[in-house]
Amino acid sequence: MKINPMLSSIVRQIREKSLKEREHSRRIVNWVEDHRLASGAGKALVLILPTRGCSWALSKSGGCSICGYIYDNPQQPDYDHMITSFKEILEKKIEKSQKFSLKLFTSGSFLDPKELPIEIQKEMMLEVAKYEQIEEIVLESRPEYVTESVLNNIKENIDIGKIEIAIGLESANDNILKNSINKGFFWEDFVKAVNIIHNKGAKVKTYLLFKPPFISEYDSIRDILESSRKIAELGVNTISINAMSIHRGTFLLDLFEKQMYRTPWLWSLLHVCKEIKQKYSNIRLICDIVAGGSERGAHNCGECDKEILTIIKQ
Repeated sequence: MKINPMLSSIVRQIREKSLKEREHSRRIVNWVEDHRLASGAGKALVLILPTRGCSWALSKSGGCSICGYIYDNPQQPDYDHMITSFKEILEKKIEKSQKFSLKLFTSGSFLDPKELPIEIQKEMMLEVAKYEQIEEIVLESRPEYVTESVLNNIKENIDIGKIEIAIGLESANDNILKNSINKGFFWEDFVKAVNIIHNKGAKVKTYLLFKPPFISEYDSIRDILESSRKIAELGVNTISINAMSIHRGTFLLDLFEKQMYRTPWLWSLLHVCKEIKQKYSNIRLICDIVAGGSERGAHNCGECDKEILTIIKQ
């Protein structure tokens, strides 16, 4: 069994209550930011597609104990409006003289046909293929949706070498995945997905979570370094360290409000980033810090937070 029934039940109860307050916006949230592409400095166009949201979060298992992104997704997506807006945003935001990475996020899985029907995936890839400036395309997915047929569909419509599939592994430790995060899959499922992606000629980006619930700061440092070692051996292209932050409508929020959880120290993040960068210089390393410097995000005592955040981002 890949879930802890007791944890899953608690997560599901919190989820069901919070889903009643779910937002209904069908707008594609988007922005442009500076980005380090494999070929050098450029820009990233980030789009949050308003799908129905993560199927795991909507399942009877309740989804991940730490994630509240589902509350930003509409209950009934309008795919026609989504495609029209998608094309308009690309035309407006992609500059001819600039190199771009395109990040297509859904707060779930781009490759899940329940979120984005295959024909919508196809139409989006055909549109993206028109822009030579777009050198990288990042698509997020849980491993169970990474199949040969889905990737073949993408490969038919765009250069698969530009594609990087981002998977939220969080930890290579099955005990943490099951008893802390309620992730719903194990390390072996991730390995299978990575092999399929590489065999099709695409790249892999892996999210690792720093300091999930019930894991001490010290043990989280050890876990993230060990997880990095294991995924480096698989030949992943990018490691993204995601510092834990507090989301609304989550089991983690309950722990936080009861003073049973403290978000990570920036010093710890700086340490693991240095270690990973030194050991695996061939892998692109990213560290994403949401709400950095605040109690709900990674922080120190307040005096040096801005300085350390700047160092980590560099």
